[in-house]
Amino acid sequence: MARSQDWEAFAAAIDNSFFARLLVEPDALLEGFAAASEEWLWENPRYLMAGAIASAVSNPYGLVPARVFEYFATWVERQDRPTARDRLGVMHTQLRVLVAAGRLADADEQADASLRLVAESQDTDGFDDLLPPVFTTVGLVKLLRGDLREAIGIFMEGTRRADATDHPCTPHISNFAALAYALVGNFALAEDALREVPSPDQSTGPMHAFYYTAAQYAAALISLGCLRTPSVGHYDHEPGTGALWWIAYHIRAKAALTASERPATAAVLEDVLDMRRDLTGAGTLAGSTLRVDLANLYMASHNYQAAAHVLQDLAATNSHESVWSAKARLALLTGQPERALNLISAAQHLQGGRHRLAPSLLITKAAAQRLLGDITQAGDALEWAADSVRRTNGLREVIEAHPSIRTELAEKVSLAHELPDEVYSRAEVIELTKRQREVLGVLDQHRSIKQIAAALHVSPDTAKSHLAAVYKKLGVHSREQALRVVEDWRLS
Repeated sequence: MARSQDWEAFAAAIDNSFFARLLVEPDALLEGFAAASEEWLWENPRYLMAGAIASAVSNPYGLVPARVFEYFATWVERQDRPTARDRLGVMHTQLRVLVAAGRLADADEQADASLRLVAESQDTDGFDDLLPPVFTTVGLVKLLRGDLREAIGIFMEGTRRADATDHPCTPHISNFAALAYALVGNFALAEDALREVPSPDQSTGPMHAFYYTAAQYAAALISLGCLRTPSVGHYDHEPGTGALWWIAYHIRAKAALTASERPATAAVLEDVLDMRRDLTGAGTLAGSTLRVDLANLYMASHNYQAAAHVLQDLAATNSHESVWSAKARLALLTGQPERALNLISAAQHLQGGRHRLAPSLLITKAAAQRLLGDITQAGDALEWAADSVRRTNGLREVIEAHPSIRTELAEKVSLAHELPDEVYSRAEVIELTKRQREVLGVLDQHRSIKQIAAALHVSPDTAKSHLAAVYKKLGVHSREQALRVVEDWRLS
C-alpha cells in the first residue's frame, strides 16, 4: 500500500489491524511506515503515533519518543469529539510511561480510567484490534500492584475478546493470565490458561522478549508448584529490564528452598532489594514477593530473627496473601501458634470472609490447631488444606508444610513423590527464666492460680504475673494449650 502510495488503504489498515500486524508482520509494517513521507505522517498524528509505536516495541517498555506522543496527545485533545480509540491510545501510552518509571499507584488510577472508558464508550471503532494490547497492559499494572485476582479477570476478558475476533494476541494474553494464576498459587488453572510457550529461537517479532518472558516464567512457576522436572532453562532466566524482571529472582528463590543454595540466594535477594528500592517499594508485588522469598529462605535456615526483621515493615494487604502466609509461618515456627491463627483470621477477614484461602494459609492453620490441641478443628482444617492442594495442584505446598502435619498431608493428597528433607523446622529452643520453668513444672498438677501460688510459695498476683509471661513466650492463652506446646518443644 505504501509503495503504491495508496494512503487511504494504508490508513484503513492501520485503523483496523495495526496491533495484529505488529505481531504477525512487523517487518512489513515498519517498511510501510518507512515508505511514508515525514510530511504525511505529521499531517496525520494517529499514523505518526502508530509508526513510533512500531519502532519502539523492541525496547523493554515500548516507549515512544516524547515529542511524538505530546504532538499526538495535543491533537487528540483539540478534537471536537475525539474518538475513544485515540483517547485509549493516549492513556495506553501514559500507562507504559508510568510503569517504566515505577509509578504504579498512578498507573493503577490510569488503568481504572482506561477500563471505565472501554465500558462506557458507544464509539467502538478499532476496539477489536486495540483492546487486546490495552487489556494486556492494564492487567499487567494490576499484577504489578499485587491485585492478582483482578489481573486474572482482566487478562481472561482480554483473551475472550481476542479469541472472538481471531486476534493473534490471544495466546500471549492467555499466557499472562497463566502467569497471574501461577503467582497466586493456582497451578491447575495456570496450566489451563497456558498456551504454546515459544522457544528462545522462535522469534515472535519485535515483541518476542515481552511475550516469551511471560510464557517462560509461567511455565517455570507451574513446574515448581506441581513438583515437575522443569524444561531446560526454566530456572536460570537472566533477569531482564522489563516490568517482570523480579520474577526471575522469585523463581530462583523458590527453587533454592529445597536445595543447598539458600544462603547464596538470600544474599542475592538482599542485594537486589538494596539496589532496586525504587521498583520494590510499598504497594508493589515485586517488593512483597521478594521480601517474602527472603524471609522464607531465612526461616528455612533457622534465622528467625532475620526473617522477622524482613517481615516487620511489610504491609499485609488483601492482595498479598503470601505476606500473611509468611508471617503466620514465622509465628508457628517460633512457638506462637495462637498468633499464627490470629494472622490467618485477619487474612480471611480481609478476603471478605471467603473460605478459599491459599493452601499455605490453610496448612499453617491446621498445624497451629494441632499444636494447640484442637484436634477436631485441626482435622477439619487439614481436610480443607488437602482439598485446596488438590484443587490448585499446589503440591509444593506439601513439601513446605509444617513438620507436625507434613507426612499426614502428603498421604491425604496421595503425593507421588518421596518427601525430601523438611524445608522448615521448628525452633529448637524457647528461652524461659528459671522461675518460668518452675511455673511450667507445677502447671501439670495444679489448675488454679491459688494452687500454683502455693506450690511456688509466692503470692497469687506474682503467680498470675509469671503465668502470663509463660503464656506470652509460648504464644498461648490457656493451661491446656501451654501443656500441649510443651509436649512438642524442647525448652531451655
